[in-house]
Amino acid sequence: MSPPASSPFPAGTLLRRAWRELGRACVEVLAPATCAACGVHCAGALCAGCAALLESRGGPACPRCGEPLLAPGSPCLAEHRFLSGIDALVSPWRYRGAGGAIVRRFKFEGDLAAAALLVRAMLAALRASPHALPRRALVMHVPMHRQRRRQRGFDQAERLASSLARELQLRFVGAALRRGRATLSQTDPRVTSRAENVAGAFVVARPRLLAEATVLLVDDVITSGGTARACAEALRAAGVRRILLLTGAVG
Repeated sequence: MSPPASSPFPAGTLLRRAWRELGRACVEVLAPATCAACGVHCAGALCAGCAALLESRGGPACPRCGEPLLAPGSPCLAEHRFLSGIDALVSPWRYRGAGGAIVRRFKFEGDLAAAALLVRAMLAALRASPHALPRRALVMHVPMHRQRRRQRGFDQAERLASSLARELQLRFVGAALRRGRATLSQTDPRVTSRAENVAGAFVVARPRLLAEATVLLVDDVITSGGTARACAEALRAAGVRRILLLTGAVG
């Protein structure tokens, strides 16, 4: 009788995975399924009405910004200045219709169904993209200021980034980038310049860790790109070599 084949995963990894799957199963049994966009009870992740309103960014796309191309290999007609300092943007949805509703339900209500769907969609978009991440890549998030985090009770980008890091089996370094000063929301009517609102707002706390690193930077949504560019500027100054931005939606 031949000995049983050894597992390629450590016992601790297998045990954690088993507990995670058990937790997911318990949630599915105890909590009725609800639409991640509108909250009504439904059989799947989205009700039929919201599924019809979900705008994906699939198809032949620009490897830099993810916008659709007229044909595979044709030049991108989009403006890339909003990605200054960022090597590429990957995002599964448009920030309108159901895509915007999903992001907002997670961001402002802490909806777990919306969070789970966001993580799955972001993973799928990343894996379908041409951007491979090295095993030593670091996962980071666009951080909230501590005052706003206390008000909301959680940092939505941090939760997305930590979940994605676990699924990708990459290192999550949540404390390496922080918001050094409070800023207005980029959608606040008092903001006359989004770039000036966040200029110099981000501080790298662990520069030695980031030297020559590849970083997967995670946020829930990108609109003008001002916040992501400010993060990229701080990371580049710390010596980061490559930055891939992964968001749930594009505004």
